[in-house]
Amino acid sequence: MPINQLFGGNLPVLEQAIGLRYERQGLIQSNIANLETPGYTSQDFPFARVMQTAIQGNGSLSKTHAGHMDLDPVDAGISRQFSKEKRPVDLDEEMIKLTENQLMYEIAAKIIGKKFSGLKYAIDEGGK
Repeated sequence: MPINQLFGGNLPVLEQAIGLRYERQGLIQSNIANLETPGYTSQDFPFARVMQTAIQGNGSLSKTHAGHMDLDPVDAGISRQFSKEKRPVDLDEEMIKLTENQLMYEIAAKIIGKKFSGLKYAIDEGGK
């Protein structure tokens, strides 16, 4: 049985969520780092919409040749869905987004950890 079917198909979704949270963390940190840069505008992407695109597979490109490499759906989804809002960086807003994103990342990581802990427990107990 493939590992992604072991947990009812949730593992790939959680993997996508962690990848997107990581990418968003970098954007938010970049916004904070460029707070006082003249002409810099805040960058972000709508997490829910990009996640939906990644889950549905709409971020993937079709391959026209067997030698073509696959493009990561997270990268493809992010590149098409940046926020079009051009506004200066607000430190308070960015700190709130940073904290929320970090908490959501930790939650997804803990869920994955619990799933594997349950699997480890079943394996260990099955050997007795």
